[in-house]
Amino acid sequence: MTLTPPADPAQPLDPAQLLDLAPAARRVLALEVRTVVRLRVGSGVASVLIRLPFGVLVGRAIPVDGRLPQTDTTLRAADFLQWLDGERDTLPPPVDAMWRWPIPPEDGWERVETVPDTVIRPLVRAGALTLKEAAEREGVPGAQPRAEVADALLDSVVLTADAESGAHAELTLRALSALTRMGFLARGSSAHLDVNARWTRVAAVYGSVFTERDALDLTAR
Repeated sequence: MTLTPPADPAQPLDPAQLLDLAPAARRVLALEVRTVVRLRVGSGVASVLIRLPFGVLVGRAIPVDGRLPQTDTTLRAADFLQWLDGERDTLPPPVDAMWRWPIPPEDGWERVETVPDTVIRPLVRAGALTLKEAAEREGVPGAQPRAEVADALLDSVVLTADAESGAHAELTLRALSALTRMGFLARGSSAHLDVNARWTRVAAVYGSVFTERDALDLTAR
């Protein structure tokens, strides 16, 4: 008679396995102290989703032990980092009501184009220069341009790509700026432009940026 060993029990959520998520949370926390993170663990992958103060959804995913318990919870970024750093013994209490944004799909992405960082970085630099020039035209040295001017510039499409299948991707200056500001784009690397229904993803070495077209604009190209 052959005995089948019992399945490995689920391990407790281990902060040591999630340390590679800390840099993304730390960068956002420097921008907004009240930031929350959506922590998701399952099928051997752990990820965080974070909404930046200027309205872009970013995320980072890492491989983890498949026996970690499935988790989907929203935490204050500061509390999450304290737990990762060993300053808290247990996972912080959830604040799920503070997450008010849609979640991008995990599967079904179609690759449209792969773009080297030598294309992306000049676009971001040119956009930053344009923002600076707009601020200078306001007549106050060192000031920021008016919100409506800055939003118009950040929401301008600076990169488009088309796949042979007909899939189309458009990236705004806001999205590409988030990619570089979060440190997701390594020097000498490339970013993948993917689409899934109304979602567009810019996937780089250290994380991804997600944008979503308005539901009323699903046919826009």
